[in-house]
Formats: sequence, C-alpha cells, structure tokens
Amino acid sequence: MSEETNTTAFSLFELNEHLKRVVAFNMRETLWINCEIADVGRSKGNVYISLVERNDFKISARAEAVLWGRSLDKMTEKIGDTLWSILQVGRQVLLCVQVEFHEYFGMKLSIKDIDPTVTIGQLELQRLQTHKKLETEQFTKLNRQVPTNLVWQRIAVISSSTAAGLQDFLQQIKTNPHQYNFQYELFDAVVQGVHVPKEVIRQIEKIEARKDDFDCIVLVRGGGARLDLMGFDDYDLCVALATCELPVLTGIGHDIDETLADLVAYQTLKTPTAVADYLIHRILDFESTIVQSALDIKRLAIQKIHKAHNKIDLLEAELKQSVRQQLKSAHQNLDGIEEKLRLLNPQTILARGFSIVTNEDGVLMRSVDDLEADRTYYLHLKDGKVEIKLD
Repeated sequence: MSEETNTTAFSLFELNEHLKRVVAFNMRETLWINCEIADVGRSKGNVYISLVERNDFKISARAEAVLWGRSLDKMTEKIGDTLWSILQVGRQVLLCVQVEFHEYFGMKLSIKDIDPTVTIGQLELQRLQTHKKLETEQFTKLNRQVPTNLVWQRIAVISSSTAAGLQDFLQQIKTNPHQYNFQYELFDAVVQGVHVPKEVIRQIEKIEARKDDFDCIVLVRGGGARLDLMGFDDYDLCVALATCELPVLTGIGHDIDETLADLVAYQTLKTPTAVADYLIHRILDFESTIVQSALDIKRLAIQKIHKAHNKIDLLEAELKQSVRQQLKSAHQNLDGIEEKLRLLNPQTILARGFSIVTNEDGVLMRSVDDLEADRTYYLHLKDGKVEIKLD
C-alpha cells in the first residue's frame, strides 16, 4: 500500500466538529465589527443578516449573521423602533457579535448588541454633505420659482396608501369647514426604507407627464424614527423634487422632523394635516381677496356716483346762474334796443318839434333837391299832417 493510502482521513463532520471546538476555545469573547448590511430576512422570530465589507465599492469580505429572538427582544426594548430603521440594506453598522460554528450550518456571527450612534452619525454626515451640495448647485430655491395657479384644488398626492399621515391629510381636506372641493389622485409609493428615493422619483415622473392635470404635488407621511425619514434626504430625490414643474408641498413626519426634501420644496409644512390646512387657507385667502375686491369696487362705484351727483348739482347751479345772467343781459339789451327804437320812432321825433315831408307815395323827402313842382307833398307834424302843393 502506498504512502498516500496509509494517510489518516477525517470525515467532514469530524473536521467541522474540530473547527467548532477551535472557534469555541479561541473566540470566547464578543467583539465589535464595522460592516455593511447586504441583505435582511426574518424567520420564526429570528433575523438573518448578510454582512459585507467594501473596498473601492468592491466586496472584500462577507459573513452571515443572525439575531436570535431573545437578543432581538432585548435590543428592541433598548432602542425601540430605531432598530428596524438601522437594519436596512445598505446601512453601515457597528455590531457586537459572538463567532459561532456549527457542524451543519457552518460559521455564523451571533449578534449580541448594536451601536445605533455609529449608523446615525454616518447618515447624518452624509446628510450634511448632501445639504451642502444642494445649496452649492442652487437646488434649494428652484421649486419656489415655478409659476403657479392662484387656487390649488387638483392635487397629486405621493404617499403610501397605508400611511397614517395620508389619512390625516385626506380627512382634513374632506371635512374642511368651508366645504371647498378638492380633487386628488394618489400616486402610491413606499415612504420608509431604502426604496423611498426610487419609488418617489418614479411617481414624480408619472405626475410630470400629466402636469396639466394638477395644480400641485403633495408629499406626505406620518412621523417616525429619524432613520425612518433618511430616504427623504437622498440627493437624487431632492433634485427630482426641486426640478418639478409643479409646486411641491411636503408634510413629512412630526413638528420636530426636517428632511432635505423639505429644504427643496415650494412650501414645507410640519405635518400632513398642516399641508391640508395650507391648501384650505390658500383658497380662503383667494376668496377673501375676491370678496374684498368686490367691496372695494362697490365702494369706489358709490364714491364715483356721489362725485358725479355732486358735479351734476354743481353744473346745474352753474347753469342756472349762467341762464339768469344771460337772461338779465338779454333783458338789458332788449331795454336798450327798445329805448333806441323809441328814440328813433318818427312820432317821438315829431313830438320833439321836428317835422317830416313825404310825397304822395309816403317816400321821405330828405333834401330840397328832391322836391318837384306841381307835385303834392305832406308835412307831418306832431298832431297831424298838412297837404302842400308846390307851384
């Protein structure tokens, strides 16, 4: 038998059992590792996570980890819903793990604890960098410059159909005390997790293709943990909102929440209910302006009518005065004419001692040269006429 044939062979189980003892003996303590979540799954109360490390965007290491139900309960009690915001694909995490090896399942990292401050800190740093980039590229005020209609009643709503914030928004506009009628269409998108940017951008593109059907875009969701809202800090999402040809209203989270999507919106409101109130009061302000304009027009019309009446009264008084003056002047002129006629009246002349001579035809004789022999003339005096015959 050859030397190779005499070599002792181990079964796979024996090898794995040996590795299990080696790992158990040499890696008794927990250790902290910095890594990225590549995949997350849940089964039977446990959470199974694929971890990776990248070097220049290439994966340089990979390991499988598990968060057993008991540890999951402890961590949930410790940091609340923030845990599920951290356990998202693409998150950078700092985990406390125990290395375990099983003959059948192989090596796994049993997660014992998580440091949320590392994930939050890294995301916040990324958020600050995105914020600065948006300001440098002048996206922060772009949407506020789009031309808008005076009244916004046709609304494109981006939200999840199951989001509590959406229900708050719809309830507020449906039951508004002024009974304004709003037409809205829901563009369903996830509003939490790593898929938020892609889905919201997709819905924005659908709305932009039908921009003539809407007056504005409303983006709403309810509150949540700070990490739940990180999707709304995405650079591409913010650029899509900033470059919309319709005004964008955001109502994301609670009063204390603020995202970069709020930074680039036409108008940001603290809550979905506040967005509804903004739309209602915008119409109310417009209606109030119309009512006030009508009152102003009526007031100006009354003022002009009063002014016209006063002018008419003044013109009437001036006309009466002018007529009286003209009548007085006419009377004076008539008196003058009458006096002239009286003075020029032949009877008046005769009464003053004058006399006049006329021929048989009544023609006035103005000169001695006008008199002819053998003709009959009449001498008119004050109290009658005398016939005169020249030889």
